[in-house]
This record gives sequence, structure tokens and C-alpha cells, in this order.
Amino acid sequence: MRILGIDYGTKKIGLAFGDSVVGVAVPLDVVPNAGQQTIDVFAKKVQVEDIDAIVVGVPLSQGEHHSSVQLDKTRAFIEALKQVVKVPIHEVDEAYTTSESIRLQKEEGSQAGEDALAAMLIVQAFIDHL
Repeated sequence: MRILGIDYGTKKIGLAFGDSVVGVAVPLDVVPNAGQQTIDVFAKKVQVEDIDAIVVGVPLSQGEHHSSVQLDKTRAFIEALKQVVKVPIHEVDEAYTTSESIRLQKEEGSQAGEDALAAMLIVQAFIDHL
């Protein structure tokens, strides 16, 4: 299964790709959040890249970076995305993905953007639980 991972933010969105057959996720890019225009770009990407599923990180665990406001915004994004894509959209708790992506940048020297690394971790968590 080809998976598009999304780390949603109100200003920018991290993207990753995962393949459940190989069992690996890789960071792709960080794009600005331009509302409906961004959603339309994702819909086209799903079609062109033959994506089978989307995994979106949601702030289910409360912490210093998570709030119910962000959860509501993320779920509204998911609902808008469901209107334009025909593939299943799954939610994965994004707890600790930001701190882990910062660690990957510092300790492992990853050149990928923090949000793309967070999206990769979200996809990898989904793949690991299949």
C-alpha cells in the first residue's frame, strides 16, 4: 500500500511517503498551508502518485504543543480532505513526533525539514501497526 503522510499545521504541512510492502517511510517535503488550494494539490498528488491511503497526525495526547483547538483544526482539515479524495484517511497520534524529528536532525544529521520528518514518523507508526 502506498501511503501519503501528513503532519498538519496551520502555517505549514509536512509530507512523507510510506510503502507498507517494504515497511518504510521517508520524508518528502514541507509546504505552506494555503487552505483549500493546498487540499486540492494533495488530491491531485493522491491521484498522480497512485496513493492508496492517507495518514494524518492528530494531537490526541495533550501536552505543551497540543491543544483541543489544534485537534479541531486538524479534524476540520481531514474533513475537507475527505471531500476531494476517494482513498481512506487514517488518524495517528502525533505525540512526540516534533521532539523526535528535532532529535533526528541534531543527532542523525537529517537534512529533511522538521515537519517532513514528523510526517515520516507518523507514517512509520501507521505501517508498524498494520
